[in-house]
Amino acid sequence: MTDSYISDDIARTVEKAREQFYAISLERIEKVRNLLTAIKQDPRKKEQIQDLHQLYHRLAGSGGLYDMGDFCDRAIAAEDLSAQLGKQDLTTMMMTVDQLMRLTNNLYHLLMAYREDRGVSQRSGTSTSHTTQESLEALKRTIFLVGNSAVALTSIFKDLGFKTESAQDFAAARAALFSKRLPDGLLIDTSVKGGSPLELARLVRQKPDSEDVPIVLVGEEGAFNEKITSIQAGCDDFWNSRAELEVLSAKATRVFERICTPRYKILVVEDDPVQAAAMHAFLDSAGFEPMVMTDPKLFEEGLLASQPDLILLDLILGEMSGFDLAKFVRQNDKFDTTPIVFLTTQNQLQNQVRGKRLGDDYLIKPATPELLVSTIAGRIERYRAIKSLVGRDGLTGSLAYAEFMNAATRIKRTASINPVLLVLDIDGLASINDRYSFSVGEKVISQIGDILKRTFREFGVVGRLSGDEFAVVADSLSVDELLTLVKMIKDEFERTNFKSEEGIFNASVTFGVASLKTERSVTEWLDVAYRALAEAKRHGPGSIIVH
Repeated sequence: MTDSYISDDIARTVEKAREQFYAISLERIEKVRNLLTAIKQDPRKKEQIQDLHQLYHRLAGSGGLYDMGDFCDRAIAAEDLSAQLGKQDLTTMMMTVDQLMRLTNNLYHLLMAYREDRGVSQRSGTSTSHTTQESLEALKRTIFLVGNSAVALTSIFKDLGFKTESAQDFAAARAALFSKRLPDGLLIDTSVKGGSPLELARLVRQKPDSEDVPIVLVGEEGAFNEKITSIQAGCDDFWNSRAELEVLSAKATRVFERICTPRYKILVVEDDPVQAAAMHAFLDSAGFEPMVMTDPKLFEEGLLASQPDLILLDLILGEMSGFDLAKFVRQNDKFDTTPIVFLTTQNQLQNQVRGKRLGDDYLIKPATPELLVSTIAGRIERYRAIKSLVGRDGLTGSLAYAEFMNAATRIKRTASINPVLLVLDIDGLASINDRYSFSVGEKVISQIGDILKRTFREFGVVGRLSGDEFAVVADSLSVDELLTLVKMIKDEFERTNFKSEEGIFNASVTFGVASLKTERSVTEWLDVAYRALAEAKRHGPGSIIVH
């Protein structure tokens, strides 16, 4: 799927929804005029006033999706004014009805003007939906491709929903990468002209916030030693450029999975069918998976059926409110942390305070599609980031004990070769804490955690088992290959200078290694690794023992 196709698809979606809005809004304006005439003849019928208020509310809400600011402002003013009718005496009420009739006529002329301007712009070949297209496109993650072999894989990343940018040689890549913010991922041809691909990877890894950027080399399949060199430069993987496209696509899915924007599920509760249809179209075009409900009475069923990543609630829903539904959500343990965004024309401070207490955002109509989509995307990203911390050690980001054991169980069951389990211990961490302070001790822990994550990006999973103990399960390494990595880790850590008030000091780690043999469970396998670690401890700090 190409970018132009995506943009055209969004544009068609916007235009189709806009035309539907024009047609139904004209019908609603005519209904408003008839209701105002009926109210003037018989002001005692409260049902007519309620219907009038609901029509203005729907006109105000829908217009915001199409950058019709003036139309929305007047519809909101009419909505607020109509809410006062039932509280007024007869004389004041008649004056308000006249004022509402003038506002309604103004709405009609504004709508026709917007429609005419839209027709002129389309006949002249211009479009006012570029802002929406660009905003939705900007939400996509970017993969930067360097060199011919990398650029040749553009289609893989497009199919995964990424944007791509590219450079043909080292100089162009370096200039592009350091003239703006980092891309979300990087693919480098090993034969890129004008410089070393490893040097480019090192330069990127030196930039702040580059730790989570996947970097992959693509070229002729190399030996294990070449993979080690790429790891030392900060790369996550090494792809064979001669491999089948299907194989490389599977690798891309695995390596870049953590930065893929999933098709998040959005539950929308909006009783206006026009707004509901428009929001469904916009959210679907932006890459979300929307489920739209127009009957709030079916909310519980929709909530359980959709299992949403975010809930978008209109505040005024007839007999109940968005606040009522939000309370229901917050009382359900399964959804008590699910993000809720309120969408309403009501801008009263007390409603905003209440909305912030029950939800996570409070959008005031008119809300344009780009604001709606970017707010939803931002809220979901923060929610997912918080959820991702569950099961991870807060200091190092390594898997916590239970999650590590689950990962080790999966690897034990599915590994293509006999997997290897590594346990390591920071020597004398208690003494470091006592002598230099716990904050310095945390820096030591954080350093070994960073080295482990960098080294085993491609080869396994890392867990923190306790204060000074880490473990790694490698799913694609022989014992000899693992020991090569262990020596790299040992040397890098022991070379690290740690600063304290008493001066510079160094630390060391001791390793126990166990290849899976006859152990029936991961717990038994871990016990073997612990016995190897205990034996290594007896040999002295920095020792490595294999069982």
